[in-house]
Amino acid sequence: MKNKATQTEITPIGILKETDAAENFFYQEMFEIVIQNSPVSMYILDGWAFSFINQQFCTVTGYSKEEFQTGRVTIEDLFHPDDLPMVKERIKKRIENHEGSSRYRSRVYKKNGELLHVEIHGTKMERNGKMLLFGTVFDVTAEVTANVRLQESKERYTSLFYNNPDAIFTMDLEGVFTDANPGCEELTGYSSEELLEMSFAPLIVSEDLATTLNHFHEALQGISANYEIAINRRDGKRRNIEVTSFPMKHGGEIIGAYGIAKDITDKVEHQKIMEELIFFDSLTKLPNRKLFEDRLKQVFKQAEANENQAAVLFLDLDRFKYINDSLGHHLGDEFLKIVAQRLTENVRKTDTVGRFAGDEFAILLPNSEKHEAIALAKRLNKVLVEPFEVMGHSLSVSASIGVAFSGGAEENVDSLIKKADTAMYYTKKYGKNNFTVYSEELDLKTAYKLALEKELKSAVANQEFTLHYQPIIDLKTGALRAMEALIRWNHPELGQVPPDNFIPISEESGQIMAIGNWVLHTACAQNKTWQDLGYPPFKMCVNISAIQLQHPNFVETVQTMLEETGLEAKWLEMEMTESVLMENTQTLKDSLINLKALGISISIDDFGTGYTSLSYLRQFSFDRVKIDRSFVDDISKDLNGKTITSTIISLAHKLGMQVIAEGIEDELQLAFLIEEKCDEGQGYYFSRPLPADEHDLCKLPKKYW
Repeated sequence: MKNKATQTEITPIGILKETDAAENFFYQEMFEIVIQNSPVSMYILDGWAFSFINQQFCTVTGYSKEEFQTGRVTIEDLFHPDDLPMVKERIKKRIENHEGSSRYRSRVYKKNGELLHVEIHGTKMERNGKMLLFGTVFDVTAEVTANVRLQESKERYTSLFYNNPDAIFTMDLEGVFTDANPGCEELTGYSSEELLEMSFAPLIVSEDLATTLNHFHEALQGISANYEIAINRRDGKRRNIEVTSFPMKHGGEIIGAYGIAKDITDKVEHQKIMEELIFFDSLTKLPNRKLFEDRLKQVFKQAEANENQAAVLFLDLDRFKYINDSLGHHLGDEFLKIVAQRLTENVRKTDTVGRFAGDEFAILLPNSEKHEAIALAKRLNKVLVEPFEVMGHSLSVSASIGVAFSGGAEENVDSLIKKADTAMYYTKKYGKNNFTVYSEELDLKTAYKLALEKELKSAVANQEFTLHYQPIIDLKTGALRAMEALIRWNHPELGQVPPDNFIPISEESGQIMAIGNWVLHTACAQNKTWQDLGYPPFKMCVNISAIQLQHPNFVETVQTMLEETGLEAKWLEMEMTESVLMENTQTLKDSLINLKALGISISIDDFGTGYTSLSYLRQFSFDRVKIDRSFVDDISKDLNGKTITSTIISLAHKLGMQVIAEGIEDELQLAFLIEEKCDEGQGYYFSRPLPADEHDLCKLPKKYW
């Protein structure tokens, strides 16, 4: 490039020779921009010190230009101690003019301590009588790491190939062995040299040769496979092997196949023995559940060929536990054998009688009309009550039977057996020595209920219950007055079971006593814990049922729990629904009076929805009544809830009782209740029910509005 006035020229290497001041500044600036923004790290050494480094050099090493140019960072700081002598020798040779340029690799420490692999291209130049060394630095860490990993991979492959106890081999496109490890010699009896002169085909037993050839050709097409075959060793012995075959590639092209063979002869022999045992019950010799399910599965596959539906009868003996417990398990086992024989004698040869577990049996009718299955259920109910002679004992039992019919194409093994099982449980619960035919209504209503009843028996022991606590707030001051303990059931399979679902069942089954005692003890202990932590005391409200109140030892149980937990009776309140009072038994009345005598307060829950007589309110001197949430909800809707709520508050106050409003959710409801002089309230407006550790009692008492 020339300038007519000044004859400015730029050499190919970008060195300015003659220029005027303006253009000189321009080219210097352009030179600086190019060097500083280059993606390549560059440096200049003046002797042993850095006189120039570009921005990329700083980026790679993590040091600033100032640290280099002021001498705070030297080559001793940068290079790995093991590489430093070599680097210094290279620099020395260039300084002493023994070496014009050099190219070498070294390890460099970044400022943060990270180690890099770099390739340095160094040269020299003389300027103003001084020898300068300059060069470029490339980060080759990724390349070095990849090479190391490649070498490690090769070493691992060699180690795995030759030291693996399994037979590992390679074959060319014709199926001839190209490599074989010592495991191949052990498996086949041939030496590696012999194997490398033969193909795999002569080793394979004739019945498996077609399968093996097919998988070999699939491997050559890029398809991997895992299969079992048998081979003949050199000594003539037969061995069962499991083979994994997959393509062998080079440069992206398939050049043969890999194979891994594991000797599974012992496993196959053991499996044959186990198959003779695994499908039959060891006691009765009847098909077990696994074989029963397999046969039912085969019935479904042939369903189109059958004229009628498949049916399953599920049986449970009604009094077997009594026999086992009173006469011993040995006699019980003998009894089950005879039961199995009697069941088999009363079915067709095409039917299957199976024993599932304990005293549970199932019968599969593969092609039966409905009336035939029902007739069989009736016959079995009849023949099973006939006495059994067992080891000198005359025993009688009955059976609860459930009958289920296949529902068509959408039916499966598990669903049909489950339906029969559900129907059997219904029979056992409500009939015994009878049968029930499954229906969807039965499944939806009864099965769930029966399942919950069954699971409730172990819920307390399995620690599946937890308590959540919902604050009850003084509507005048906003202070915390009480906590209501609310039970939650977190079933490991059913998930969260609503209290409305399992509490009635626990009452019907009598399990409410154990559950109620757990709730009472846990709630009292938690309240005492809060008191011991220094929080202002408040009442703990616990719901109780009529069954608990009518238990003759209930009051003594409550007193014991108060003593065990250390909670004073005045900090416990028991809530009961209006329906409890309709029981009108002397035991219930005595329990209420004695609880009051202990100092425990009593409240009526869901007031206004039942049939509480005013005489009950006066007779038992209840401390508080709770307005049902349905009336509180109507406040926002401007319905009759306002009038009813106002009336309840007024009536309760005249009878000397405090009033709690449930279900407060908005400010409109709250404002109305405050205006009507309702004493306390609870609801999501203040807090939803929470576990004890999620309540922040440090914020209480406080205003919520």
